[in-house]
Amino acid sequence: MSKPDNNDLDFSKWTPPPEPAPTPVVEEGKPQRRLLASKKEFAEAFDELLVKTGRTLRMFDHNLADFGMNGVAREEQLRTFLHKRRTNRLQIVVHDTAVIAQRSPRLMRLLRQYSHAIAIHQTNEEIRNLEDVLVVGDDAHCLRRRHHAHPKGSVYLDDPIETREWLNRFNAIWEHSTPAVSATTIGL
Repeated sequence: MSKPDNNDLDFSKWTPPPEPAPTPVVEEGKPQRRLLASKKEFAEAFDELLVKTGRTLRMFDHNLADFGMNGVAREEQLRTFLHKRRTNRLQIVVHDTAVIAQRSPRLMRLLRQYSHAIAIHQTNEEIRNLEDVLVVGDDAHCLRRRHHAHPKGSVYLDDPIETREWLNRFNAIWEHSTPAVSATTIGL
């Protein structure tokens, strides 16, 4: 009986496959910047920003419809944020308050419970043409989309230098808005 051919078992010319590229290690406190390709990624980035925010959360959007403000998890996240410190603040500016007032009872409940900490404004007529989305956490985290209807966006975490420009933009929007939704309903 002849001996089997073992040429295909010869490892002398074998080379290991290339090492995969290293996964970037995220260091806490180091600036992080990411592009977001979908509304799902945007929502995940918002969750991440909310966890990192320790004092003030500022939000500007067309109507907050894409933020899941009536979800149980979102309500609990916001409650946890507001409950951390009595001085924590949530500032919201929208063009259209209908989604908040009519379809967000959980956010309205938070507004009643934390009326000292939550302010909801509506933009003045002269800036209702703004179409972007902007979320600023403290002075170091920023989430934005160029247009509220587009899925793509970007997030900046632990990046106070990049965030400063967007914080200034939010403050300018806030200056051109007025209180619009309150914890109590006053009527005749």
